[in-house]
Amino acid sequence: MVSVGSNTLLVGAKAVVGLLSGSAALLSEALHSGLDLLASLLAWVSLRFSVHPPDWEHPFGHGKWENLSAFLEGLLILAVAVVVFYQCGGRLWQPVPLTLVPWGLLVLGVSAVVNLGVSWALKKTARRFDSVALDADAAHLRTDVYTSAGALLGLWGYYLTGQHLFDTLAALGVGVIILWVGLKVTHGGLHGLLDTRLPAAEEEAVRELVAAVVPVLEIKELRSRKAGPVRYLNLTLTVCRWDNLEQVHQMCDHLEDRIQERFPGAHVFIHPEPCIIKPENGDHLTCACPLRLNISYPLKPE
Repeated sequence: MVSVGSNTLLVGAKAVVGLLSGSAALLSEALHSGLDLLASLLAWVSLRFSVHPPDWEHPFGHGKWENLSAFLEGLLILAVAVVVFYQCGGRLWQPVPLTLVPWGLLVLGVSAVVNLGVSWALKKTARRFDSVALDADAAHLRTDVYTSAGALLGLWGYYLTGQHLFDTLAALGVGVIILWVGLKVTHGGLHGLLDTRLPAAEEEAVRELVAAVVPVLEIKELRSRKAGPVRYLNLTLTVCRWDNLEQVHQMCDHLEDRIQERFPGAHVFIHPEPCIIKPENGDHLTCACPLRLNISYPLKPE
């Protein structure tokens, strides 16, 4: 809500001064801030839905609302980049006289400072709650800081020299930055929507946790994905076929607890498979693996 409020004020200020002054850089900044306002509203709506608990129709929860929000924000950023390039193309051939340059410089300077503070707060909160939507919103506002600085340099160059080229080139620079961030945010939103696996470092941490519990336990398969802040881990483990069901069940519970300590809120599903056996001395069967759990784990309280 702080992000929504600050962007509303900045959009109004940039749009008014940009229209009155005729600055392409300032108008592109107003468009960018308008996008940031819409992105903040999308993030707010997605967070409102994503926190709903699982229900009958959505047994895995509503975390992908955050990924959808990030993807839509990325598409909006790309659309604004196209508009900025279109405006700059016209200004290259037909320069527009600029007025109220000092006011434009003041608005851009205030915008950079305000967005720097709000983006820092959003980034801190995104890390605390592992929120994709808040992280995307923070990225938008950090980009606004860079673009405001670029537009400010363009207006300052025009103020000192009277050359419109400075303002137009600054607007082009703003458009390039907006395009780059749009591609990055869209790609990040797609990761969750397409069930991309977790980063290699996180999967390796899961493997280390399994090895720490039972060093000889084999991870036959590890599948992972993330929806919003929630991680989903599916592990297929090879266990000794001669161990009893209760023993294997206790081991799986213990592993789930250890993984959830490392990744709070993670949904862990463990599928145990029996080890391979080989015939020996006629009808006798023996394990082809060194697995014998023989480990007792504290029972969970009822």
